[in-house]
Amino acid sequence: MVFWTWFPLLVFALPNWTERVLFVLTSFAVTGIQHVQFCLNHFAADVYVGQPKGNDWFEKQTAGTIDIDCSPQMDWFFGGLQFQLEHHLFPRLPRCQLRKISPIVQELCKKHNLPYKSVSFFEANRWTIRTLRTAAMQARGLLWEAVNTHG
Repeated sequence: MVFWTWFPLLVFALPNWTERVLFVLTSFAVTGIQHVQFCLNHFAADVYVGQPKGNDWFEKQTAGTIDIDCSPQMDWFFGGLQFQLEHHLFPRLPRCQLRKISPIVQELCKKHNLPYKSVSFFEANRWTIRTLRTAAMQARGLLWEAVNTHG
């Protein structure tokens, strides 16, 4: 409620309709790119059902994130979020340093036999769409079961 009160007030504080429309389109475009990143890095990763088992924080981070493999020229676009595992392990590390520690994290995962998932942007989209489709089919089945069971 705070956002939907504050945002229109902010927009209507702008002097004319052209600036208002440009501001809304720009803000949604920028946040849209970030939303895509979060979806790709998390939606297709493993999730916990019920109580988490074990106390290995590092293992939970490697299972719950996916890195996006891209060239250094695309770092400006991804803003460091393509190194999601590194970001989760070192949240205060500046984004410009995440690419430098990625090989260290990969070696650490290999040494301890932990998954290090890094896929291309297109492959991450495929994984995410497949995960969303699976969830939709499960929800559809639950809905069908509820309708047929409870009328």
